[in-house]
Amino acid sequence: MRNQRRNDLLLYKLTLYQSDARIWLRNDSNEQGLRMHHYVNSSNETLRKRGYRLTPQRYMILSVIQEAEEHLSIDQITERVQKRNPYVSLSTIYRTLELLRELGLVRENHLPGEQPHYEAAAGKAHHHLVCRQCRAITHLDDTLLGNLNEQLQEQYHFHGLTLDLVATGYCNTCWNSLEHELPGKQV
Repeated sequence: MRNQRRNDLLLYKLTLYQSDARIWLRNDSNEQGLRMHHYVNSSNETLRKRGYRLTPQRYMILSVIQEAEEHLSIDQITERVQKRNPYVSLSTIYRTLELLRELGLVRENHLPGEQPHYEAAAGKAHHHLVCRQCRAITHLDDTLLGNLNEQLQEQYHFHGLTLDLVATGYCNTCWNSLEHELPGKQV
């Protein structure tokens, strides 16, 4: 906890004119630290190319999303960001998420029956398998649809395409539960 506070303090000392400085990561895990380092550096580069800075608030929001092992709702992002800095307002989080989404740094997912969830953007294709009962989300292989992206660009002359597939059904646990609840009926 002490290291966390010290590292958060270092983060807050990041001043606006230092946005092009290397940002040292708070995570001690090498693999996740390297992923985070690459994500933040590429995000910083994208922001700068478009005329924006990597402010401490943007850094916090990006790091919360990158560190998550799941899709995060606005409420979850707000809770995690405000644990680091309680003075970051909800409107700042909304505005920042909108900017990061527009720049392609985060992906906003609209899953059936859910409020929007956010995750780090990676690649031009992103697919989910969602359980209709327990709402478990499984990421599917990005190559699942083959070269559909290129085919759509070529055939329909659309550019900068992203493919987001959401398939719904029942996970094995929920399916077995449903079969026991409704014996004799076809589910």
